[in-house]
Amino acid sequence: MTEHGARIELEAPLAGDFQAVVRLIIGGIAERVDFAFEEIDDLQLAVERLLAEAGPEGSVEMSFEVVGDGIRTRVGPLRERAIAEALADGDVPPGQLTLKRILQTVVDSFGVEDLGDGAIVVRLEKLKGLP
Repeated sequence: MTEHGARIELEAPLAGDFQAVVRLIIGGIAERVDFAFEEIDDLQLAVERLLAEAGPEGSVEMSFEVVGDGIRTRVGPLRERAIAEALADGDVPPGQLTLKRILQTVVDSFGVEDLGDGAIVVRLEKLKGLP
């Protein structure tokens, strides 16, 4: 049973030693939607990759909202302009494992919100697969 509209917000340091905590939280939220192991892993990978690209300094806010059979995630504000450029429209060069290619593979949709002053928020949506 899922709780439509349930939302969890947290702020976490970008330092790598907090990655395991973020991974655990994502896993718990994804279980509420009855995600399969692979779907949980996909969402964890997407968020971990974004945090890795953001660098080790400072902290980041994340929100996870259960919507129907999926989870909408927001990660930001991020100050790394390279993330916005990496996720901009355009083709991914063949054979390169870029941030954009990873997100295209592991989440159902993603986008970037420009908050101004060099800050962005990355939106991710992962839907539960069909049984």
